[in-house]
Amino acid sequence: MVKIFVTGLPGCGKTTLMKDIANLLKDSGVNISGFITEEVREKGFRQGFTIEDLRTGEKLIFASVEQISNIKFGKYFLNIQNFEKIALIAFENAQIVLIDEIGKMEFYSRSFKYYLFKNLEKDVNLIATLHRDFVKDFSRYEILTLTRENYNSIKEKILIELKANNIL
Repeated sequence: MVKIFVTGLPGCGKTTLMKDIANLLKDSGVNISGFITEEVREKGFRQGFTIEDLRTGEKLIFASVEQISNIKFGKYFLNIQNFEKIALIAFENAQIVLIDEIGKMEFYSRSFKYYLFKNLEKDVNLIATLHRDFVKDFSRYEILTLTRENYNSIKEKILIELKANNIL
């Protein structure tokens, strides 16, 4: 069983790594599920985040500097309904689940937090990016620290584990 968490500083390539792995798995015919959260930038400034379903490609606004809800995290308003629409089906019917990211904004959804920890106890293959503030909470699992310098070696290590577990 694969349970790998990737952490690192902002901008080190966590989302890029997850997208690369998702594409490799899809191209190999592996049944994946999960989601990617990505920045929305306008004129060089971050305006929010989207959440994208890796299975369907559906992309919704998760966080925005514009008031899209009454739930605020820092300068962002969170659309928990959009987040949960994609995040709460992440563990359904897949060989492997990819989650980008497990962090403070995502845990504003109590349902997601419950769902995540419930599924971690099951025989589910999982690769997820993890906000550095939560590393201690996941220390019983394999945690890899990504930097720009070790991107290729971390990616290779993950691919080796996927092959060793007959996923890839």
